[in-house]
Amino acid sequence: MQAKSFRVDPNLWKMVLAEAKSSDKRPTDVINEALARHLGGVIRGKLDLGNEKLIEFLTRLDVVTEELGQMKGDLSHYESKS
Repeated sequence: MQAKSFRVDPNLWKMVLAEAKSSDKRPTDVINEALARHLGGVIRGKLDLGNEKLIEFLTRLDVVTEELGQMKGDLSHYESKS
């Protein structure tokens, strides 16, 4: 995961902190969940996907992400030997 800095309206940040506190989550988790919900809505709207197809797509994406992470680890292990 990459950390990125960004500017946020102070009132919005207060709402994020309040939601994080009330749901016993980190502010980062609240932001990530909100972004995921928003992007899911955008994807469904543009591609006319239902929830089942979106879940199937995201599951496949998770598998590919995991495999790429393993490949990256294998590659760095291989490069360190040469």
